[in-house]
Amino acid sequence: MGTGAGFNAYSVRGSGNLHTASGATLSLTGETYVVANTQEHWSMEGRAIVREANLDDYHAHPEFVDHLGMESHTPPVYGKDKNLPLSEQVVDTPKGNSLYEHPVFDGTHQWGMTIDLNTCTGCNACVVACQSENNIPIVGRDQVRRGREMLWIRLDRYYSSGSTDNTKIPEDPQISIQPINCQQCENATCEMVCPVNATVHDSEGLNVMAYNRCVGTRYCANNCPYKVRRFNFFDYQQRELDKLYQGPLGPKGMPELLQMAQNPDVSIRMRGVMEKCTYCTQRIQKAKIDRKVQAQDSPDVEVPDGTFQVACEQVCPTRSIVFGNVLDSESHVSKMKESSRDYSLLGYLNTRPRTTYLAKLRNPNPEMPDSNSMPLSRVEYENKNHVGAPGEEHGGAGDHGDHEIETDGGRHG
Repeated sequence: MGTGAGFNAYSVRGSGNLHTASGATLSLTGETYVVANTQEHWSMEGRAIVREANLDDYHAHPEFVDHLGMESHTPPVYGKDKNLPLSEQVVDTPKGNSLYEHPVFDGTHQWGMTIDLNTCTGCNACVVACQSENNIPIVGRDQVRRGREMLWIRLDRYYSSGSTDNTKIPEDPQISIQPINCQQCENATCEMVCPVNATVHDSEGLNVMAYNRCVGTRYCANNCPYKVRRFNFFDYQQRELDKLYQGPLGPKGMPELLQMAQNPDVSIRMRGVMEKCTYCTQRIQKAKIDRKVQAQDSPDVEVPDGTFQVACEQVCPTRSIVFGNVLDSESHVSKMKESSRDYSLLGYLNTRPRTTYLAKLRNPNPEMPDSNSMPLSRVEYENKNHVGAPGEEHGGAGDHGDHEIETDGGRHG
């Protein structure tokens, strides 16, 4: 725009239109501005990352999430114990097809989370709350452009047009939004490659970090399929953003105003260590201490459901995020995980994440011209995964129910 810096709108605003201005013009300047972006790939490439269905299809096939993704064609990760109740799965951790020795989960609580994609609006309140609660530094635009953003929870956005050509940005896409934080995997791939055991599991199923043990190899970040680990390239909390590259030669020390904004219950990470979502372990520990004080000499030290909330759950305006003790079959999070819409992100990897998602449902008006017989992300999924498969029926992307025929034949167990 040809307005330039310091443009004064008062000169084109009259007494009859105090809140609007007319007479403005736009002109090309030839200048460019590089935008910092944390997600550069908008297509799911036919993968069942965000799982969606239309409401009518869901009523006819409430188990549709089980027929999407790689896990619908692979043996169940829990082996013969696939039908165990959730409260038993998280304690016994049946080996199934895994060669990995599982951690021992014998704590009083077993923590887990569900995120309902049907009600998430992508408002970013969870991102801001997590950043404030956990002393996550603001790293600046330059660092974000270098792929060094510091977020413990992010919002991934995918755009679907129903086309198999994902090289072009669609003009009128459907948008799917998915919050991604540390999935708190029971079979955590990050733990397997850490040479110093800086990331380990505790007895209550949390994948925790020992910051003073971490040597910054970043193997965990390379091995994490969800890309949720962050590395401190600088002492962000001790340096001004415009003096980061000066390193030890620059002024050091947290400004007083910034120091007052820090949460005293959360440690400040230093340069050279990894960090990630901790399920707000500081809030968990406070709730456990308060419960022990209340119980006094009683052996009942289990924190009642709903006693506390993690930061992202607390601020979510649509209650999309639910956190709690999955060992308690009556807890809200356990009830949510019993939903037929519940699924694990990249579940075929056998990471067994404690964070699961509830699939998104759309309810289009069939009288509208943009109505589709199934979500466009499902159209892309069907076209890319089931066209021309031998022995399968395929009536086109718009047909109802054909995807159940296609995937049932390949499902094991």
